[in-house]
This record gives sequence, C-alpha cells and structure tokens, in this order.
Amino acid sequence: MKTLITRTVTGIGYISLMGFAFLYSKWALFVIFLLFLMVALFEYFNLVKDFPETKNSKQLIIRHIILPFVWIIVPMVLVVYWCVVLNATPIMVALFLILCTNDTLAYLFGTLCGKHKIWKRVSPKKSWEGFLGGLLFTVTATWTLIYVSYFQNDTFTSPYLWMGFSLVVIIAGTFGDFAESMVKRLAQQKDSGSILPGHGGILDRIDSMLFAVPVGMIYWAIFTV
Repeated sequence: MKTLITRTVTGIGYISLMGFAFLYSKWALFVIFLLFLMVALFEYFNLVKDFPETKNSKQLIIRHIILPFVWIIVPMVLVVYWCVVLNATPIMVALFLILCTNDTLAYLFGTLCGKHKIWKRVSPKKSWEGFLGGLLFTVTATWTLIYVSYFQNDTFTSPYLWMGFSLVVIIAGTFGDFAESMVKRLAQQKDSGSILPGHGGILDRIDSMLFAVPVGMIYWAIFTV
C-alpha cells in the first residue's frame, strides 16, 4: 500500500509537470524536455558503466554513441519538433495520455490478477493480464477523444483512427519498456535512477515514450498529412 501511495503521488507530480510543459508554452516544453534529456542521458551512461566489460570497438561505439543517440536523443528531439515546429501539440498530448492511462491500468490489472508473465527473465512484473487489460480498456476509451474540442485540430477525423493510433502507441510503448528493462538487466540494476520515488529514474518513466513517439509520428503523418 505504501508503494502504491508513493507511486501515485509521484505520478501525479510527473503528469502535472508534463501538462505544464505541453499546455503552458513552447518554451516551457523545450526547457523541460531538455532537462529530461540531460537526466535520461546521465542515467543511461550511469547504467553503461555497469555493463559487462568489453574491448570490442564496435560494441563500445554502439553503447556510447549509437544507442543513446537513436534510443534517447532522437525521440526527445522529435517531441519538441512535433510540438514546436509542426505545431501539433494536441496529438502529442493524446499520445502522452494514452501511455499514462495504459501504464496505470496495466499496473492495476497486473497487480490484481497478473499470473502469466510475458518475459519473466527481462521484466518479471509484466504479465499478459496486465498488458491485455490496459490495452483493451485504453484503446476502447480512446475513441472518445474525437469528441473533445482540444483534439479536433490536426488530428484524426475518425474514432477508428484514434483507436488505431492508441493501439500502435501502446504496442510500441511496451517494446520500449522491454528495451529499457534489457538495458537495466545488462547493467544488473533494478532502476535507472531514484529521482522519481516509486518509479525510479526519468528513463524508467519515459521508456515507453521513447519507442512510441517515432511510431506514433509515422502513424499521424500517414493518416493526417
């Protein structure tokens, strides 16, 4: 119960900060995501130092240059580009809400009735019951966004397109969760950091977004541009 309360309070603070970033001004979004990027990179390289030692130059290049650039820097830059340059903040807000809703529901379903693990060796807490419960409820609820005035500009004109967007974002986000879990297991660490009590580090909190943003942007470009 204490863990749930801590996780809830921290989650509310995180959601409030993200809401401020998206809705207050483009400068606020730029500054907050720049800070997130710096902290996430710090946490990543802190994990890398605990990776198994290697003298293979290709592995070192992947660890220290390619992986942090492709996995962390590119998605974070895309968020700012999506909102500031393309002026399409509503769809990014929708993506964030979808991920947060799915994460919360998947956590609750997994806690209450999770018995069958998806990939126990990499992420022992993630279950099929949690994944499917979060997915079905979130995708079903997403169709209502078409009736919210804030999401009616430069977004989708059909509830089915909204549900498809939710589906691909959640699936991509789940792969993002597993990717970060693999990095932590390789470093033999439980969390990427401790800046967010109950959640871990910033990288633990944005891991699903790092995969979901590029995939969601492609889907949005196909069906709206």
